[in-house]
Amino acid sequence: MKTFAIILFLFIICAKTNAQENEIDPIKIIINLVEEFAASNEDENSEIDLEQIYDQFADLLTNPVDLNTATRADLEQLYILSDFQISSLLEYIKNSGKLLSKYELALIHGFDDMLAESLYPFVTVESDSEYSVKSDTANFKTMISRGRHQIIARAKQLVEKQAGYKDDAETKFQGSPLSLYARYTYQYADRLKWNITTEKDAGEKYLDFISGYVQYNSKKFLKRLIVGDFQAQFGQGLVLWNGFGLNKSVSGTIVRKRARGVYGYSSTDENKYFRGAATSMGFDKFNISIFASHKNRDATIADSANTIFKTLQTTGLHRTHSEIDNKNSVSETAFGANINYEHKNLRAGISGMWHKFGADYVRDLQPYNMFELNKSANFNYSADVQWMWKRMILFAETAFDSNRKNASLVGATFGLEQNVQLSLLYRNYARDYQSLYAQGFSDGTKTQNEEGFFINATFSPLRNMTFSGYFDIFAFPWLRYRANAPSEGYSYAFRIDFALSDKLKMYVNVKQKNNKENYTPEDAHIAQTVEKSKFHVNYNINYTLFGKLMMQNRIEYATSKRSNELREKGIMIFQDIAYHFTSFPLNVSLRYAYFDTDSWNTCIYAYENDMLYAYSVPAYYMKGQRFYLNLRYSLTKRINLWLKASQTIYKNRESIGSGTTKIDGNKQTEVKAQIIVKL
Repeated sequence: MKTFAIILFLFIICAKTNAQENEIDPIKIIINLVEEFAASNEDENSEIDLEQIYDQFADLLTNPVDLNTATRADLEQLYILSDFQISSLLEYIKNSGKLLSKYELALIHGFDDMLAESLYPFVTVESDSEYSVKSDTANFKTMISRGRHQIIARAKQLVEKQAGYKDDAETKFQGSPLSLYARYTYQYADRLKWNITTEKDAGEKYLDFISGYVQYNSKKFLKRLIVGDFQAQFGQGLVLWNGFGLNKSVSGTIVRKRARGVYGYSSTDENKYFRGAATSMGFDKFNISIFASHKNRDATIADSANTIFKTLQTTGLHRTHSEIDNKNSVSETAFGANINYEHKNLRAGISGMWHKFGADYVRDLQPYNMFELNKSANFNYSADVQWMWKRMILFAETAFDSNRKNASLVGATFGLEQNVQLSLLYRNYARDYQSLYAQGFSDGTKTQNEEGFFINATFSPLRNMTFSGYFDIFAFPWLRYRANAPSEGYSYAFRIDFALSDKLKMYVNVKQKNNKENYTPEDAHIAQTVEKSKFHVNYNINYTLFGKLMMQNRIEYATSKRSNELREKGIMIFQDIAYHFTSFPLNVSLRYAYFDTDSWNTCIYAYENDMLYAYSVPAYYMKGQRFYLNLRYSLTKRINLWLKASQTIYKNRESIGSGTTKIDGNKQTEVKAQIIVKL
């Protein structure tokens, strides 16, 4: 019966398979996926590095996941698959045999045509002829001579002159306003890869940041070896997690973190990486990852002998004399390891990390930060476990620092049915738990001083309709920045997605957050900790006209209220238009946005269509309008060109920004260009 169904299905689609392949634009799919992740995190705590997502899915274009041999861990790296969908796919292959084609995905319980189409460029099966060549037995000469080269070059600049570039500026930028980015990558299948990334920020004098690595992968005992710059993700992030990671979202796929182990670093964040060597080894049911790192970091030095520093600088900017003086002013040495055991439905691991600065770390202590890291060395270790039973996954991690202070979390995901999915998570991080590289699930930006319970649910009563949402209640046992007392709060969000067809999709998204914040009344001299509430609601619609003309509209309304102050309000409306020419290799997208908010408290974030490996999520605040034009031209199959111009015009403002970034006038214009060459 299964064979008959597959034959019938393939017969129906065979006439349009070639057209389908031609219509699928993998670059557009990657950009759409990044937009979804950005939309999940459009808030003031957004620190996610979306460049890592670009890089990972771009890798999958040349090294797609073989669905017939993929493990759960392999499928987890696709991100967009929920635990229920991964379990459903694995069960289907186990019970019915190997897939005959990747187009069979749409037949599997929990999948639909839209999800399957978004996966096609990144997956394969053994029968797909274009991926029939095996790389497992390739020798070294083949790996270094038959791979693929990619070169990316990007430049951008603000048109208006900022105060730091003027000759009479007290603090003058030492370089030009031109930002430059270049990257070269060589890759042979999934076996060998090396990368070099360079960047010059606006105002810097030279190509200020240079990063690179060589990575070798194998299916033998030595699974992976990296020399150069790399990142690491272990457990649920309570000891070590750098790179991409989301916290709260209406999407249920991100509650349980999906660790990648050690992997090469190719982004431009000048802080969240290690430099040295890392390896991953596997035998029987064990996998062991070990790394060693030594690099210099930016810091504010407190004495002339460079023996004490007060703060770590994380902007990565070296434009002025003081910023240049802080560059690479303190060394950091780090060692880490993870041992992971996997057998049937059980996955368990232990992780440890030690790091030490080359100078004494002595903060300017304030009541709110008195329990944060304030010493030159620290050690963290943890144990994590994950157990799968049918369509339920239980997971937990508990961690300790060198002072034996604890951070723990426990959670579960349930695939109750195709149309009902549920996630639960409880976390408890001691006020004095210290880990420089932790990124556990939290309301704030630190894995410290927080206790909370999070619940997420997704429900699809109809094939074309989905309800999703979360509720999170949290408490902070100690003071926080801008909160001079222990406090608590809650947040919630829910979203309704409706797809009338593949050409008409819409959603409504509502979110609110209530917490405590300092407030000093006009007739008082001491700050009080009072209730603060922020509310957002937006309606978004995407529709396709005339085949290649795509439109998107959004209207978003925001309010903010603190204590007995008047409620502040804000609104943003935008219109997107995108067109893909059929007889000419050009993609055009543009946006016009109008916004009117009372202050920064009601600012609104919205992801912008950008070029590959770049992203923009600007904050709309005060009153004005913004528009951009984004062009992508395929000069050949191997050469793609991008050009983007954007401008924000504020009303009733005579200047934009402050200090060295101040612009005289009410306009801010940016021009950006990029070329990608594949050889």
